[in-house]
Amino acid sequence: MLPDKTHIKTIIIGAGPAGISCGYTLLKNGSDCLIIDRKEFPREKICGGGLTPQAHAFVDRIFNGLNYDYMDIRAIKMFYRKKYICSYSIDKGLRIVSRRDFDYTLLKEYEEKGGQRLTDIITKIEEEDDKIYLSLLSGKKLSCDYLIGADGANSIVRKYLQPDFKRGFLWLEKTVIENEKKDLQVYFDNRLKNGYLYKFPNPRGYVVGYGDRHTNTATFDKLLKEYDLMPDCKTKGAYIPMFDKQDYPFRKNILLAGDAGGYVDSITGEGLYFAFKSGENAALSIIQGKDYKQLNQPLMDIVKRRKRMARLFYFPPVHRLFIYLSGKPKWLERINRRVNRELSN
Repeated sequence: MLPDKTHIKTIIIGAGPAGISCGYTLLKNGSDCLIIDRKEFPREKICGGGLTPQAHAFVDRIFNGLNYDYMDIRAIKMFYRKKYICSYSIDKGLRIVSRRDFDYTLLKEYEEKGGQRLTDIITKIEEEDDKIYLSLLSGKKLSCDYLIGADGANSIVRKYLQPDFKRGFLWLEKTVIENEKKDLQVYFDNRLKNGYLYKFPNPRGYVVGYGDRHTNTATFDKLLKEYDLMPDCKTKGAYIPMFDKQDYPFRKNILLAGDAGGYVDSITGEGLYFAFKSGENAALSIIQGKDYKQLNQPLMDIVKRRKRMARLFYFPPVHRLFIYLSGKPKWLERINRRVNRELSN
């Protein structure tokens, strides 16, 4: 619903986890905001849907013990091509959600708190007299003091700040609806550069997907057939900002959160925790009048560290060594401890 006024203190583009986390935090602190998204909800979203222990602890804290459907997964089965290598145990569990349902639950929680939302498409961003003006596809015009880009790797807000930015890696996915519970499986393959193939179970069924530096549908279909994972359903794709340089200007009144800001783990492509936290930080910077980049620095440091780790992890000799050591019980125990630390911190 369009608010009665056409000037809103903060307008957030994107109603995913980053946008909702930002909007919900603003509402809890009595700050005026509006979320605009191009899609009606519930909507499909390309994502494995894995909430790490750090991510689901954040959701519990910010949204006051929100009830949502998920599968509690305690092990990740790892394969090299079709060969089973090992299982990593997850001490605090991964919560695997259907992003269609999870994002809708978050949006309803925001709206029940009095949050305003509009379904429309931003066609133009302009600035004048310390205000930001938005032109919408519907013909409406709105203005704001703060603009939050939480609209994914193909962000129109980031395009405004950095017209020539690179969107990241393309990931492809198929969604399967069925009742049978499945294991969480990850497949590495030397034919995939800086990526992997995955199968994530969720309350609706499961998703199977893949991404790497040179993603294409032909390779995806070939791998699915080879690994006996070929579901008869539509392939969809989305960009994930792995190895993002975050070299856009940090503005006081125009902020980027989630995938729009390149906040993602470059090893796994996981971005839900980073979306939630950067969204909250964007809201806090407005509420407290603090510098967003400074508030976000600890998160940016994690993103940069994971990027360095990813370059090492996917370096072919190191990657082959990782696969080999994962099959050795003593080394598996050591690596597993590190995996649990990274998922929780």
